[in-house]
Amino acid sequence: MSTRPVELSEAEKAEIDRTPLTPEETLALFRAALGSDECNGILLAVSGGPDSIAMMGLAAAAAAFLPPIAVATVDHGLRKASKDEAAFVAEFAAELGLKHKTLVWQDGPCGRISQETAREGRYALLTARARALDATHLVTAHTLDDQAETVLMRMAAGSGVGGLGAMRPNVARGHLRHIRPFLEIPKARLIATCSKMNWHYARDPSNSDPRFTRSRFRALMPILAGEGLTPERLGTLAARARRAEDALDQVAKRNVEGAVLLRARDGGAIRLKADGFYSEPFDLALRMLRRAMLSIEAPEVQEAQISLSKLERLLKNLRIAIHDQRPFRQTLAHAVIAHSGGCIEVRAAPPRRASRHG
Repeated sequence: MSTRPVELSEAEKAEIDRTPLTPEETLALFRAALGSDECNGILLAVSGGPDSIAMMGLAAAAAAFLPPIAVATVDHGLRKASKDEAAFVAEFAAELGLKHKTLVWQDGPCGRISQETAREGRYALLTARARALDATHLVTAHTLDDQAETVLMRMAAGSGVGGLGAMRPNVARGHLRHIRPFLEIPKARLIATCSKMNWHYARDPSNSDPRFTRSRFRALMPILAGEGLTPERLGTLAARARRAEDALDQVAKRNVEGAVLLRARDGGAIRLKADGFYSEPFDLALRMLRRAMLSIEAPEVQEAQISLSKLERLLKNLRIAIHDQRPFRQTLAHAVIAHSGGCIEVRAAPPRRASRHG
């Protein structure tokens, strides 16, 4: 008798993708995203769309088995309907017995605002609210569809393995942990949950606005899926990229720790043996260099965005200098990387002088 698993047809797979979620499944997803974290409270970011409305309703149904739950809605003030949508979420949260607060973005820039700027403003408000509540975890309702779009956007930007890993289910955001329990769940299942439970939700017209990059990629998804590049496969690619990135990063961490010759008492500089930065495979040495930069205790370095392309160019030049046994010095992301005498030193760059002309 054959013991091979039965292959599901495409129609059967599609039917599963439209099955409403249960509170029991939701609890398992939350626990998986939390992992071994100690959690004293969670803040749900609810915009009013189907994904976040389903998340709030399902979390409320499983609330007896979850840490204390609070809800926040960010009103960017960019659309006329945003105030009413926030009020709608507040009303639904009250029905579910959940504490809610609308966070108004009052210091946004004037003129046209990019989605990235709005995102940064949104997370600043949410993290501040979580701190005020002493919540340890922020929760968003990103789905498999969002993950697939992110992978495509990272591919278009020429990202490396780390970038292709896209969104992680559990990541640090300042002093908070940011979890995404539904990252492997198709959006259709959350919409189906809202339909089954008769939970109303808002529709954001910007989600289909071709002016935004994510919206354009979203419009391409059905065409790509027809060629086999489905959200599930893009999600699998992201998971495999994260595993590869984590493995490389773990080895890089061990290599850097083993290469340390001296650390400054104030933590602002580190000196390392140069050999490994030349002899190790390029991608591993790249991560070693980035880890060395982030190991110095300088806020401007910790908060800087380290460009992958610039880091690659720096490492290429550094490896040539190590091979030729000659001095090297370059600044990147507020850090100075220098080589001489078989050693590499990384320290915070001195502050720039103010311009005489202001």
